[in-house]
Amino acid sequence: MEGDVVASDVPSSSGRKRRRRSQVSSATSGTRAADLKLSDYAALSAPVLAFTLAHFFGGAAEPTAALWFTALIALLMPAMIILGDRRDELGLIWPGRIVAGLFALVLLVAVWTLVAPARGTSTPWANLNGPGAITWDKSSTLIEIAKLCGLAGLFSLGCLAGGRKRRVAGAVRIILTLGAVWAAVGLLLIIGGASQGLEGLHLTTGGRLTSGFQSANSGATVYGILAVLSVASLARAIRNLRLGRTPKRSLAVGAALACVLLFTTCLMLTASRMGVAATAFAIVALLVWETFSRKERPSRRLILLALAGATAAVFSIGGADLLWSRLENVDSDAATRGVIFSVHWNAFLQSPLFGHGLGSFSAVNAQQMTPENYGALRIIGAAHNVYIQWLEETGVLGALPMFALIVLIIATAIRRSALLDTGATLQRGLIAANLVLLIHGATDYAIQVPSIAAFWAYLLGLQFAYGKARTGKPSA
Repeated sequence: MEGDVVASDVPSSSGRKRRRRSQVSSATSGTRAADLKLSDYAALSAPVLAFTLAHFFGGAAEPTAALWFTALIALLMPAMIILGDRRDELGLIWPGRIVAGLFALVLLVAVWTLVAPARGTSTPWANLNGPGAITWDKSSTLIEIAKLCGLAGLFSLGCLAGGRKRRVAGAVRIILTLGAVWAAVGLLLIIGGASQGLEGLHLTTGGRLTSGFQSANSGATVYGILAVLSVASLARAIRNLRLGRTPKRSLAVGAALACVLLFTTCLMLTASRMGVAATAFAIVALLVWETFSRKERPSRRLILLALAGATAAVFSIGGADLLWSRLENVDSDAATRGVIFSVHWNAFLQSPLFGHGLGSFSAVNAQQMTPENYGALRIIGAAHNVYIQWLEETGVLGALPMFALIVLIIATAIRRSALLDTGATLQRGLIAANLVLLIHGATDYAIQVPSIAAFWAYLLGLQFAYGKARTGKPSA
């Protein structure tokens, strides 16, 4: 995947112009790759290593682990600026007034639920003589506010890396490399039988691959993101071969193909129905977008990618049996999800403006239990729908700014992808990866796992700032 920043990603209306640009890019790609110094790789690796290691330990989902993880993120910002000697690039961190304003509004609503009078509400604080609160769980709300600030820090680190295209390519290589190590270690421990002595790592549950998460569905979300990024990297590597075959370019194709196979195999072993569906949709969307963005015949590249996907399916056949057996339970699981969604949608309607407070799901869930819905609610720790849970916890005034913030970031990334003269395929891959989280988030809670949320925040920062310096346009 070296030499990613080449003109082979440039749609050209003239074969002569394309060859001329290719020659120029071929001469300069080595220089651009060499521009990344050891300090750059260290600065890019630190945040990726942090949330990849957290994947192994339950995603830092426990409150104490989440706070330590957030503290580490907070320390990364000054450390990366000093280590990478990027004090002259601090302007890249600023996302713009609208993005910053929307995030500030989310935090303001969360803080308001801590300090606003509780009179007239149904919270436990309403009948106390002391200071009241709208939120049901003050300590959890404080933790969630701290976690949001940590995610903002990771988003800023992503922006710092995304402002320079060569660093984005380096960051994606590091993400795929460390992700491959994470996936391979989990697989090897299971295959070798060593996982039996490592129950605390949660490598499997119910025969499904989790690789450290408490839920296989959470693992599926991460594997899906990595699979989409691998396909984008494979598409670019294959396209770069048109500049001429070299050992480095051939190695890039092989490495990307290996990642596609590995992550697809792991995804199938999670037996996550919606995780597989969301990933497949994201990859199809990426390939369709890539095809219609090119003014040339994509047949050879698409054939190779299709073969890679077919090979991955063959390699992952071991997980197919469990996946197919779980498809037989779709109706019963959908009925259970329906009960959860209905109960917590009604809970949102009970406090539609400010919600019940960030992190108050468990308290609200216990309050909503009845003999009729006890079976569906008794063991859950999340609503299994990130949109309903955000509405329930923050109300319309907190959820809509957050939803608008995500839409604005992705829309800005899409707009900037059309302005890129090089590296557009990688940007499209980063954008398509969002679909895995957004689609799977409708039926599961992976986005609410701290390490996965951190992963996404970093990817959002990368794609939001990608090409920002080249276009010379201010942020929205």
